[in-house]
Amino acid sequence: MASVDEELTCSVCRDSFSQPHPLPCGHSFCPACIREAWSGQREGKVFTCPQCQEEHGEVLCDCCPLQAEDGRPPLAVKTCLRCEVSLCAGHLQPHLDRPVFSSHLLVEPVGDLSQRRCPAHSEVFRYYCVDERVYVCADCLLEGSHAQHKVKALRHVEEDLKVILQTLLIKAETKLKDGERILKEHENIDSAMADSLKNDNNQVERLDSDLQNQVTKLATALKEITKRERQQIIERVHDDCAKVRDDMSQTINIQHYLNLLLAEMDPFLLIWAFQSDDTKLLADLNCPLFVPDPISLDRKHILEDIESKYREFITATLRCLTELKRELLTSPLTLDTNSAHPLLSISDDLRSVTRVKSRLPCAAHAERFDHWPQVLTVQTFSSGTHYWELETEGFWDVAVCYRSIGRKGKEGNSFGNNKVSWSLTQQHDKKLSAWHNRRKTRLACQMSGSRVAVAVDYSSGIITFSEVGPSNNLIHLHTFSTSFTHPLCLGFGLYKAELKSRVSIVKE
Repeated sequence: MASVDEELTCSVCRDSFSQPHPLPCGHSFCPACIREAWSGQREGKVFTCPQCQEEHGEVLCDCCPLQAEDGRPPLAVKTCLRCEVSLCAGHLQPHLDRPVFSSHLLVEPVGDLSQRRCPAHSEVFRYYCVDERVYVCADCLLEGSHAQHKVKALRHVEEDLKVILQTLLIKAETKLKDGERILKEHENIDSAMADSLKNDNNQVERLDSDLQNQVTKLATALKEITKRERQQIIERVHDDCAKVRDDMSQTINIQHYLNLLLAEMDPFLLIWAFQSDDTKLLADLNCPLFVPDPISLDRKHILEDIESKYREFITATLRCLTELKRELLTSPLTLDTNSAHPLLSISDDLRSVTRVKSRLPCAAHAERFDHWPQVLTVQTFSSGTHYWELETEGFWDVAVCYRSIGRKGKEGNSFGNNKVSWSLTQQHDKKLSAWHNRRKTRLACQMSGSRVAVAVDYSSGIITFSEVGPSNNLIHLHTFSTSFTHPLCLGFGLYKAELKSRVSIVKE
């Protein structure tokens, strides 16, 4: 397993990859390192392995004597893969001049051809199996193991790949042109946006002069809005241009890489590089160029911010009145022990109920729930506006219901599963639901705290459930609209003992 992991690990970045494509020297690299290494080569210079490039020595001419007249060894300038020899400039000339050698494949000097030979037949690879993505020799074809496969000569594969690379290069150039056009359209937005937002700031200044003392603070806030707005848009333009430049920079790198591949004369290196990176290369080029969203000069959102500031001002002014109103609307509540299911424990002050695991000793009573662990309040009301706050925990159900709700049996007597009750439920996973007449409404919001507010306007038929926030503000959860025809009371249901389910009346 260790050797397999080593084979699937890039020897440059030490990251793992799949389906390695080794160089003739035997080293494999991930697509990112291949592209980086190839792009780092200078124009006209042969590609060398990033890991063992220091080990590549000079290749001697196979046709020259071992010792030249001047004492320096004759160096090869090309290797003929057909003849399987490396040739100096003089011995190479016949390959360049005579038609008989026109079909011979010449590559940069290769010192060791062993990696380019078929291990089974010791023949030089001259073909490529497209289906299996492997090199094959003539004997491999004669044996018939690739009879049903698509096999091409290396030169033909090279030609096909260069057609593909040329198409990709055109695509890269088109992408760069689009990026230049987008940049041109967006780089001059700063000044236009500054002028437009300067007018907004002038309007705020005029508003400042018309407002009285308590609104002067509001005007300062409005100026801050326009300043922040201008800065946000300018930053957005800068960010958009940076993203376009990043896309263009990546495409320029790909363009450079494609040009280097097109210039490569060694089909082994070309095929290896392209097949190792073709999926990532195509994905990068097919990835659409980042196009910034249009910059809107519509001042609607600024006006909305202004309106929001006015609402905050009004809210702050009315906060004390709201608190007073909540205090005046709160009605006293106590729990009715005669209605409590035996799995519910009622506190001595009759203001808290807790779910227990074992049934408590309770006298039989006509008002008692005998299936659902529920309890009602003693107080009922058939007019007016009322408000309560409750502390909740676990799996709970808070309901407003008619006093006449059924108490015996399972069917139709749980809160929210009939026409005479309206409830808010928090399940064990903290998800909230509103129930009425067996219809469940899932709520997208979740409570961050544990305090629930219930407001009832009897004459208007409105029941509102809210969360009491950390600043004593109300966060709306759900509202029922109906017409009440009978006296109402509150009810609590607790369905999971292991969650320490509990409801307490904390404000009245």
